[in-house]
Amino acid sequence: MALLLPSAAIMNWAIPFAGALITPIIGFIAGKLKDGGFKNGMYFVRNWMATATTFIAFLFSILLVVDIYGGDTGVELFQTEWFFGLKEMLGSTQDYVVEFGVLVDPLNVMIACFATGVGTMIMIFGVGYMKGDKHLDRYWFLMQTFIGGMVFLVMANNFFQTFVGWEIVGFCSFALIGYFFNKKGKQDPREITIKEETEGDYNSHAGLKAFITTRIGDVAMLAGILILFFNAGTFNYMALLSDTSWMTAMGSGLLVLTAILIFGGAIGKSAQFPLQFWLPEAMAGPTTVSALIHAAAMVKAGVFIVGRTFPMWYIGLHDLHIDSLQIYFLVVAAVGAFTALMAATMGMANLELKKILAFSTISQLGYMFLGLGAGGLIGPGEGYTGYFAGSFHMLSHAVFKGLLFLSAGAIIHSVHTKYVDEMGGIRKEMPKVFWPMLIGGLSLSGIPILGGFFSKESVFGACWELYHVEHNPAGLIFLIVAAIAAAMTLFYTLRFIGYTFLGEKSDTVKKAEKEQGGHLHKPSKSMWIPLWILAGGTIVMGFLTPLVENFLTRNIWFASASWTAEQTPIDYGGFLRHTFGSWTFLATVIALGVGFLFGYMFYIARKWDAKKVQENKFMAGITTFFAKRWYMNTAIYWCLRKFKRFAELSYEYFDLKVIDGANYVIADGTMKSGEVFRKTHTGILSVNFIYMLLGAIILLAILLFTL
Repeated sequence: MALLLPSAAIMNWAIPFAGALITPIIGFIAGKLKDGGFKNGMYFVRNWMATATTFIAFLFSILLVVDIYGGDTGVELFQTEWFFGLKEMLGSTQDYVVEFGVLVDPLNVMIACFATGVGTMIMIFGVGYMKGDKHLDRYWFLMQTFIGGMVFLVMANNFFQTFVGWEIVGFCSFALIGYFFNKKGKQDPREITIKEETEGDYNSHAGLKAFITTRIGDVAMLAGILILFFNAGTFNYMALLSDTSWMTAMGSGLLVLTAILIFGGAIGKSAQFPLQFWLPEAMAGPTTVSALIHAAAMVKAGVFIVGRTFPMWYIGLHDLHIDSLQIYFLVVAAVGAFTALMAATMGMANLELKKILAFSTISQLGYMFLGLGAGGLIGPGEGYTGYFAGSFHMLSHAVFKGLLFLSAGAIIHSVHTKYVDEMGGIRKEMPKVFWPMLIGGLSLSGIPILGGFFSKESVFGACWELYHVEHNPAGLIFLIVAAIAAAMTLFYTLRFIGYTFLGEKSDTVKKAEKEQGGHLHKPSKSMWIPLWILAGGTIVMGFLTPLVENFLTRNIWFASASWTAEQTPIDYGGFLRHTFGSWTFLATVIALGVGFLFGYMFYIARKWDAKKVQENKFMAGITTFFAKRWYMNTAIYWCLRKFKRFAELSYEYFDLKVIDGANYVIADGTMKSGEVFRKTHTGILSVNFIYMLLGAIILLAILLFTL
C-alpha cells in the first residue's frame, strides 16, 4: 500500500520552517504601518499564522499514523546520497556515504505527532500569554523553528541529518531560554548560585548555561557517530541494521564506547546525571518556552536517540552475542534510575513553581531511560517490554507536562510571583486552571487511572521482568529506586498543589488582587482552552495503552529474530487484568500510599506542621541539601570560580610578568643592540673600507684555525 501523501513526511517539518521565515516578515510590515485597525490586524495574522503552521504540521503527522496502520512502516523517502573520496584516501574497501532522506516508522511518527500536537496547544496558549511583548517577531520565529527542528530531527533516516536537527533545537533553546535578556529589573534574591546584577543578566546566563552544558553531550555524540560512520561506511539507520557485520568488525570494546558516546548526547539533551544542571535554569524563559522544551521538544530528543539506536544495540547483544553491550544498557538504566531519584529529592525542597516542574521533568526522563535500559537487558523476544515502556512514557509525559507548565504559566501570569510559598487560596478564583493542573499533577504522580499511571507502570513492569524473567538482581534494585521516586513525586505534587491553590491567600496574592482591581485576572480563552484539551488527553491516555502498543509493534526493526514482537492485539480486558493484577501494581500502591500520606498531612489537610519539622537540625540539613541540588550545582560554580581565579593569577604573574616580560627584554635588547650597530653605519667610504678589511682578516683567521 502506498503512502497517502508521501510529502507529509517532509511537510510536517518544512511548514513550521516556512512559517518561521514568513512570520517576522509580516511583523516587520506591520511595524512600518501607522497605528490603527489594519496594523493590529496584521499582528493578529502574524500570531495566529504561527499557530496555524504548527497545527497543519500536526495534521500531516496524523496522516503518517494512518499510513503506518495501513502497513507502510520503515519506508525511506526522498533519498539523496553523496559519496566522499575517503575510500581512496583511507585505503578502505567500502564507500562512505552521507545522505538526505526521511524515514516513516512508528517511533518517529509518534514523536512528530506529540511535538506538533502539544506544540499547537502551547502556541495557542502563547497568543494570550505573550500579548503585549515587544519582541514577538523573534519569539514566533524561534518557536516555529524549534518545533520544525524537532520534527526534522526525528524524521531523519540517518545520524548526520538527525545531528543537524539536534543542533537546530539546541540553538533555539539557547535563544528562547535567554529570551528576556534585556530585562533591567533587579536579580531575584532567592537565586542560590547566580548573582548577576539584573534579571536580564541572569536570563542570558541561563541560556548560555544550557548551550554550553548540552554542547558537552553533543561533542560526545558527534564523536560516537563519526566512529560508527568510519567503521560502517554510512549514517543510514536502515543500512546499519540490514548489515550488522560492522559490529563484529569493530570489536566489543570500541562498539561499547561508541554506544556510550552517543548516549552522552542523550544525557546532555535530556538533562540526565551528570549534565542535569542546565534544565532548572531553563525556566528563565517564557513559560511557553519551558512547556515546549519539557513536553514537546529538546529533552525528548535524547530519549528518541536512545530509542532509535535501541534495536541496533539489542541485536548486537542478543543476536551477535557481543556481551559487552550489557554494559551499555546497564549504564542507560542506572543513569535513568539514579537521575529519577535524585531529581525527585530536589523537587521536594524547591519553592519555585516552574523549577519544581523542571525537576519532575528530569526525574520522569530518568524513568524513560530506565525503561529502555532495562528492556535492553531482557532476553530475546522480551526486550520490547522496555522499548515500549520508555516510548510510551515519553508520549504520556508530553501531554501531562505540557498541561502542567501551561497551568503554571496561567497562575504566574495572574498572581505575579513564581514562588509557591507566596501563593495560596486561589482555587475558587481560578477553577479553570485548578482542575486541569490537578489532573496533570496526579498523572505525573502515577495515580490510577490517568495516563501517567499506565506509562509509569510499564516502566515498573520492565524492571520486574528483568528481575523475574532474567533473574538479574539489578531489576529489583531499579524497581525499588523507581518506587521510592514515585512516592516522592506524589509528595511534591501535593506540596505544590497545596501551596498554590489551598490555604489562606498570601500578601503577594492580595497585592496582585489590589493591582488588578480587587480580583485576579482570569486567563483568556486562548490560555485556558488548551489546558482543558490537554487535561482530557491525559485522562484518556492510559486507556490508549493497547492502541499505542499495537502501533509501536508495527516497526520494521522487528525483522531480527531476537527482536521479533508479534502484532499486539487490542485487548482492553486483558490489558486491565494484567495491569491491576501484577506485582508491580502492588509496588505502585505502596509507593503512592506513602507519598500521599505525607503530602496530604503536611500540605492538604495541614495537620502536620512542615515548619516545625524544619526546626530539627537534621531535617533542616536534609532539606537544605535537597534545595541546593545536593550541592552539585554549587560545586560546579565553585570550580568555575577557582578556575577563573587561576586564570586571573596566570595572566597577572605568568602572562604579564613572564611572557610579556620576556618579550620586553627581547625587544629592549634588540633596540639597544640596534643602537650600538647603528653607529657603525656612518656612510663614509673610508670607514666602510676599514670594516670590510677587518671582516676579511677575521674570516681569514677563522679559516686558518679551523682547517
